[in-house]
Amino acid sequence: MDAIGGRLVRRLRERLGRLSAAAHPADGPSSEPPDPGQVDRAVAGVVAGEGDAVDGLASLLLVVGGRGDADLIAHTARALAAADSRMWFALDVAARRSPWNTPRWADTAARRLAAGHAGPLETLLAACHPDGFVREAAVAALDERDEAGALPVLALRAADWVPEVRDRARRACGRQLDRAPGEAITSLAPVALALRARQGGRWLAGVVDDVLRDGPPEALAAALAAGDRRTRRLAHTVGLDAGRLDVDRLVRAAKTDADLPIRVMCADAAIRAAKAVGDHDVPRQLLASGTAAVRAEAVRALAAAGEVDPATGALTDRSALVRATAQALVRRAGTDPATRYRALLAGRPPRPPVIAGLGETGTRSDTAALVPCLAHPSSRGRVEAVRALRRLGHTCPEPLLPLLTDPVSSVTRQVVLSLLRQPGTPDEHHLRPLLHRSHPPHVQWAAYRLLRAQGTWTRISVDLELVNDPGHVVHANARADLANWLAQDAATSYSTPSGPRADELSALLARARPVLGPEQARVLRFHLGLTA
Repeated sequence: MDAIGGRLVRRLRERLGRLSAAAHPADGPSSEPPDPGQVDRAVAGVVAGEGDAVDGLASLLLVVGGRGDADLIAHTARALAAADSRMWFALDVAARRSPWNTPRWADTAARRLAAGHAGPLETLLAACHPDGFVREAAVAALDERDEAGALPVLALRAADWVPEVRDRARRACGRQLDRAPGEAITSLAPVALALRARQGGRWLAGVVDDVLRDGPPEALAAALAAGDRRTRRLAHTVGLDAGRLDVDRLVRAAKTDADLPIRVMCADAAIRAAKAVGDHDVPRQLLASGTAAVRAEAVRALAAAGEVDPATGALTDRSALVRATAQALVRRAGTDPATRYRALLAGRPPRPPVIAGLGETGTRSDTAALVPCLAHPSSRGRVEAVRALRRLGHTCPEPLLPLLTDPVSSVTRQVVLSLLRQPGTPDEHHLRPLLHRSHPPHVQWAAYRLLRAQGTWTRISVDLELVNDPGHVVHANARADLANWLAQDAATSYSTPSGPRADELSALLARARPVLGPEQARVLRFHLGLTA
């Protein structure tokens, strides 16, 4: 350790009362080293925000540092280096969660550092200690070790509220960026971006921006391929602004990057660059993109260049966004897209996008051609058929009723949306049997939603029936619905049930009294106008 680092450790040792591992045996590891899988799970638990996960990980790191072999220590260091920046923030916050009670793991790491027994893992923990003297000594030790795995912690300390800690960490970050810019940028950028809004955090974010804008190409290349999506977004944004990204790279990102905003950003930039030089090949390549917004932009660019055929082909795209773009472009070219859809509907079975497209562009006269599509062999085809008929104003219950018991829940949901347009249909006697447990849960839910729309007394009747069936999938919602009716609607219900409906509600309420409780049952009986 150099003269400055040695002086800081000596000062720390004096501050901690010359504690050593021999004088504090309890500070040493008392457990057997974990296996690599345990380390990975502990890191994942902290990132996921599991309770007590931070203390568990910190204790594990002390055990690995004290008793782990070289391979385990190296694996742990790699796991920490690859972890989401949230893990480092969680460790940092946990070390300072109480001004009067520093976590034992943080003090243990500080004592090992003071005694000269701290390895890289204990030093990382000590860098999160509440005491600024400890953090400064730990930062000095990390800087001297010159390990890339320490960069996320150094990035945290670059925004430290203690000037001595902050300045030393900033110098260390700068040296790492000069020494290995590609490796350093991917470790520093996620923390820098998270710290940008924090007091003192703008410095590192600005340094990262400058390196991406004017630094060596390997730094930008590493950031463009980083696992952290925020880092990749920043790299693409800065690279585009600085003119450092060529068209081939933009096309590749538009087609393959896992982040939607990056794909859209790069597709837009690639198409603009290609348009400036009259290159139509770039938008043609993007027609095969898996991202709807990219395909739509490619179709629009080609149409602007006079190529309408891609727009005609995109009329049957699986995405509503792309279809809408294509439909507008085809209309602008003087063709009614509905004519194309009607011709394609003759195929049996028609493709779901064809059904959807006719619903988006057709008229009420097309409903007769769409009704047979309710029996489409694919669930998506049936979904699109129900949705298309609803768009065209056809919500007649007769052809839709068989689909209430469709085995696919997405179909049933669309049917419910259509039938809710006509309150009171289908009638209660058709829907009641669908509440039976023999039907799949999504069918029971569909029947419940439609019955609630039948009117107040049907709603109360169904709720009471389900309250009396504790094992029913809708039981809890029915009970909550009764409570909501009493709290919000009962006072404005100026009529009361009569005749057979009143008798039915009285019997159901009597059965539900043990579940509802005597007070709620009494209030409900009062609002329903039922005699005891």
